[in-house]
Amino acid sequence: MEEFYDEKAVLTTERLILRPLQVEDSSAIFRNIYHDKEVLRYYLAPYKEKETDVDLSGMIERCRNKGIYVFAIVIKESGEVICLINQFGEYDSKGNSIELGYAIGSRYWNKGYATEALQEMCRFLFGKGIAMIRCGAIKENTQSIRVMQKSGMKYECTRPDEIIHHDRSWDVEYYYLTEEMFP
Repeated sequence: MEEFYDEKAVLTTERLILRPLQVEDSSAIFRNIYHDKEVLRYYLAPYKEKETDVDLSGMIERCRNKGIYVFAIVIKESGEVICLINQFGEYDSKGNSIELGYAIGSRYWNKGYATEALQEMCRFLFGKGIAMIRCGAIKENTQSIRVMQKSGMKYECTRPDEIIHHDRSWDVEYYYLTEEMFP
């Protein structure tokens, strides 16, 4: 894990900085995820009424202890945290694949930020020796599916009724990318 995980890793693109999530990002994460009903339509997190209900310290500590990347997505020009991109689960060197997830505040949709962040995260992970990267999205979340496609990912499968969210079952579409496929 020490070779794979670097708690000080910072990634940059033309417009973005991806840096480790910090407790000080709570306000932005509240605003752009937990208090944004458009994002929560498909993102599996509960709605929060008050900013004080968001405490990132436990998640940050768990991720650090397990060697799981969770980055704040920051606009270079303004320094604003627009949301996050993260690794799901611990790195398994035997499987040599990782699943990623991301969320962007609805005010920043349709500007290419999610695609830019996902592509940079894939570049970083391939550089760490990962062979395959997967992402999944609720089938009705066509914007997220488009981000995966624009990032070069190919359709893998649909898992029917894979999750329960908002008191109903949802199909989840999975996409994958290998280093050889990477644009």
